[in-house]
Amino acid sequence: MLTIAVHNQRQNQQFVHAGGPLEFGRGPQRRARRVLIEDLSVSRDHLRVEELPEGRVRLENLSTKKEIAVEGRPSIGIGACQELDLPLRLALGDTLIELKPEPGESFDTGTLLTVSVPLAGLSEARGFRPLSDLGEAPAPENLAHWLETVISLQRLPAGSGDFHEQTARALVDLVGLDQGLVLLRREEAWRAVACHPPADLAQTSFSRTLLTHVLQERRTFYQSLDSLPVRSESLGKVEAVVVSPIFGVEDEVVGALYGTRNWRGGPTDGIRPLQAQVVQLLAAAVGANLVRTLATRTRVQFEQFFSPELVRELERNPDLLEGRDQEVTILVSDLRGFTRMAQQLGPQTTCRLVRDMMERLTEQIARSGGVIVDYAGDGILAMWNAPTPQPDHAVRACRTALDMLAEMPALNERWQKVVGGLLELGVGINTGMAQVGNTGSSRKFKYGPHGHTVNLASRVQDATKKMGLPLLITASTRERLPAAFATRCVGQISLTGVAEPVALYELCGDTSTQP
Repeated sequence: MLTIAVHNQRQNQQFVHAGGPLEFGRGPQRRARRVLIEDLSVSRDHLRVEELPEGRVRLENLSTKKEIAVEGRPSIGIGACQELDLPLRLALGDTLIELKPEPGESFDTGTLLTVSVPLAGLSEARGFRPLSDLGEAPAPENLAHWLETVISLQRLPAGSGDFHEQTARALVDLVGLDQGLVLLRREEAWRAVACHPPADLAQTSFSRTLLTHVLQERRTFYQSLDSLPVRSESLGKVEAVVVSPIFGVEDEVVGALYGTRNWRGGPTDGIRPLQAQVVQLLAAAVGANLVRTLATRTRVQFEQFFSPELVRELERNPDLLEGRDQEVTILVSDLRGFTRMAQQLGPQTTCRLVRDMMERLTEQIARSGGVIVDYAGDGILAMWNAPTPQPDHAVRACRTALDMLAEMPALNERWQKVVGGLLELGVGINTGMAQVGNTGSSRKFKYGPHGHTVNLASRVQDATKKMGLPLLITASTRERLPAAFATRCVGQISLTGVAEPVALYELCGDTSTQP
């Protein structure tokens, strides 16, 4: 096994690689497992590493443009391959990669000491005696659990940029350790995000064996390391260590607080139970902060797509966002002649026009419970009947389209002189089955429909331009409308990208809304 560390301005992680080829680069994973490097100076495919017997590795330069610098040895040329002894320090652009053999770190888990299980690790709450019943100073277990409960209930507000640094400092100043680390875990890699006293995070070391044990047991462990039969390099000067898990939004272990007390050559009392409990308390605070930050980010993302009522429903039942096949009604709108207008008006006036129009049209969609899937320049893609059911979704969409068109006279009164003509909106509506769900990333939420139903709605909107009509719907939408909606068949129309002609109807009005 190999111990691998990756350090650059955006990454600082350490992990153990069990075996097999491992590639490094900016590009996506190909055949071998890959470590994605967030460094523009690194090639898309740059390095392949494969462990060999007797503490050696095979290094292959995958880049077609850049050599790989090796500390104390000649560089590995473009396309070249070398077999070298460990340990190694490599430079890929501005990224440093360290390769070491995984030390034979082992210990008897019976020598580990622990404290009470964190609240996040319990399947159900356990009873603890209230202060009034104790009559004297509470035991460390009770005190820590009371404080953890308060923190868990209050869910600390999203932390400032130095939240992790303050936590690492607390391990030293509050608990009395010599060094405090805040570690976060992503996939199989642990990375240090804060250290106190301040140090180069790229040079920090920690025992992955202890972290693995904490990960498996989901609880805090501490010990005096005198009992370890083998002391690895990462524990060389350490006399005692305490590690406490950080739990994420689903009570999964997403990190750890790691504190050490150094050996000074004399007698010591190691780490005490109360100190371990305080470390566990701090870990609970970090976890609560991460949960709150994620919840805040998720709410902001939801509010960009959904109404406040729907946001609250999704917070109660996030499974509604899972991908599924669902009948939906899709509305696509477009401002005719927008490209010409944008060239004529210039960027500032164009943005003001689009902002004014989108504000009015979006309000109509929101009033009917529609979801704004996307804005595309002057166009809108909206959807009904997902993520929550709306049995009258076709009615909602059609009524919204009529309300959107009713906004155009007021827009023209304000913009006609500026534009030099009338603003005209085209709207196409279609109902059918679509695949709906969140197809975005952790950085950007993207909920919406996919498939033929969406494509057909867009083609129907295109047809409004060719036919000179403001609002067209398909037969599948029309058959879901009550008689109060006035429609006119415009025929079987051939649409771009659609194999067979499609029956289209002009939606003329809704008599149920008239006085």
